[in-house]
Amino acid sequence: MATETLRLRSPGELLAVVPYLLGFEPTNSIMCICLQDSRIGLTQRLDLPPAGQGEDAVRLLMPSLLREHPDQVLVLAYEEVPNVSAETVDHLTSALGAASIPIHDRLLVRDGRWRSLDCHERKCCPVEGQLVPTPADVPELAAEFVGHELSPHASRDALVDQLNVRPDHACDRDFAGAEALDDETRLAAWPQILDAGDSPAEVTPAMAAIAAATLRDVHVRDGLVAWLTPGTLDAAQLPSRVRSFISSIDRDWDAEEADTGAIVAMNRIQARLIRLCTLLPDEHAAPALTVLACFTWWRGNGTLTRAALNRALRCQPDYRLALLLERMVDLAIRPRMHR
Repeated sequence: MATETLRLRSPGELLAVVPYLLGFEPTNSIMCICLQDSRIGLTQRLDLPPAGQGEDAVRLLMPSLLREHPDQVLVLAYEEVPNVSAETVDHLTSALGAASIPIHDRLLVRDGRWRSLDCHERKCCPVEGQLVPTPADVPELAAEFVGHELSPHASRDALVDQLNVRPDHACDRDFAGAEALDDETRLAAWPQILDAGDSPAEVTPAMAAIAAATLRDVHVRDGLVAWLTPGTLDAAQLPSRVRSFISSIDRDWDAEEADTGAIVAMNRIQARLIRLCTLLPDEHAAPALTVLACFTWWRGNGTLTRAALNRALRCQPDYRLALLLERMVDLAIRPRMHR
């Protein structure tokens, strides 16, 4: 999904926005950021592997980089122990060179400081490194993300924890009430859940139970995925009742460029889908988690996609759409627009 172009004037400014790109503050990580036509494209992150396994980690990164065909790639290594990332960076450098993928820069981050591995001028790249800027140091960039209603989590674990079921989740009474409703009444809950306005109704446990009941119908589930990820599924293949249902819900984005209003709308609905998932106990959660994962993978958020799929398959190990999407994520196959 294309987004607005970020005007980054230095490696430090890039590092300041990486937590916003990932959704959390990275540690002990190896990252590749693809650049295409001056835009940030596919962003990949892996935990730094143990000694002797750097080549294996690179094998996981390369297939998606080859499919992406970037103009250039930025390599970022975050480490806490000196030189622990060197083996993986070296293997990645060699693999990118063998694939004729140009490297824009290689940056090493440790103890809150950064330096370029490809610059040896002490004036701009001292051996001790430079401080990684904080959002306050680049207010114009931070303001853009804040304007998109984004804020990074303190860690990857914190990002994953947001999907865990809440104490106020839907109870048996809510699910019994949902079962008593007719299909048309149940479907009417979705325009409320997918409301990206400034003052939407809260997603309640009762609403979550109704949503879970509708998602047992795979046609409705697929229709919602088609609505959330325009251009990836052929809606003409859906039953007419589902096509009519999804066409009645307003959406603020399409399959092409996304302006600020569209990005804000997507972020709001993503937050509401997360809220929905946290209200569903495990026995009812897999379909909603998989719908969320389809949306976040379409948007390019691999970490949140993995978190949603992990819980979905923990809840229902044989849920087919989750298994299919997990395989796509494993192979780094990103959704392609249906023309």
